[in-house]
Amino acid sequence: MSTHVRARRRRWVPAAVVALVLSGGGLAAVELRASAVAGDHARVVEQQAAEAARVALARVAADREARASARVVLAHDVARRRTLAVAWTAATGISGEALARARNVLAESDGQVSDDAVRADLAAAIGATEQALTGIDAPDLARVGDLARSAVTLSAATAATRDAHEAWQAARRAAARAAPAPPASSWTLGAGADCGGSGSYQPATGDASAALFSSVPSVDGDGSNGHMPRSAMTPLGWCVNSRGDAQWLRSDAAAALVRLNDAFRTQFGENIAIDLSYRSYADQVRAKQLFGNLAATPGTSNHGLGLAIDVYEWKAYAFGSARYEWLVAHGPDYGWVCPAATRSGDPEYWHYEYVG
Repeated sequence: MSTHVRARRRRWVPAAVVALVLSGGGLAAVELRASAVAGDHARVVEQQAAEAARVALARVAADREARASARVVLAHDVARRRTLAVAWTAATGISGEALARARNVLAESDGQVSDDAVRADLAAAIGATEQALTGIDAPDLARVGDLARSAVTLSAATAATRDAHEAWQAARRAAARAAPAPPASSWTLGAGADCGGSGSYQPATGDASAALFSSVPSVDGDGSNGHMPRSAMTPLGWCVNSRGDAQWLRSDAAAALVRLNDAFRTQFGENIAIDLSYRSYADQVRAKQLFGNLAATPGTSNHGLGLAIDVYEWKAYAFGSARYEWLVAHGPDYGWVCPAATRSGDPEYWHYEYVG
């Protein structure tokens, strides 16, 4: 090999070494950059995974919260429905009782108040409460409130009517006490031997033309007050009046009085002295004419239904007498009561009513 060739080879070798070194350094740089990029990508993937996990956990928590909220809402709705059902049941029960009382007061006060406007208000309140109770399938809170308010109005109207009725009765009793006693007539006229006895009988007094007699029920009565049909009535077997008419009562009342009379006869040795029993509407009108405030308004008397008797107004039946006290004590056992025994100031010791 020539000297020139060797010299040229010696120059190439360092250059090749340098090139190789430079080439190796570039590769290392590339590898370093690739490693850095891979690290960045891993971190991004890790961050994305962490974010996805966080979102998933948030969704799970939100779903749990939504389900819990739904359960709370459902529980509240169930509780609301139960509360509403309890409130409606209570309101209907109170209203039903108030209606029963109101209807009784309305019936009892018919013709026995000084101003019928209170009864008109009561009738309107009854209608409003009945309407509030009608057609309710699924009551809401507003309907419960409406029913409660109608019950309050009904109770107030009932109390007002009862007060008016009691005031009317008190005025009637006061007028009876203040008025001169009516002439002795029907209660001492025509008593037969089977009415009372030697220990209770009083001589007949008074004007026979002013006498009031028990009525005989008609065959075709319609069943209203003072128009009872004979088929619903039974004549008693004692105390036929001086005209020869029997004492008539509604059949169940008559049967009860027969049993009471049997016990009375065992105690006193005589029949109950019955002066008056059934009273037709026409005879109620006449009684009103004869006795004024002492007589009931025609068409309202218990006599007109065959559910009342008047004993003779003898001393033997007066307040405090043995016969009065016995009838007051034992009459209720047979369904017969004396209203004067429980109404302060009521003068009608002779009047008894069948209450069943």
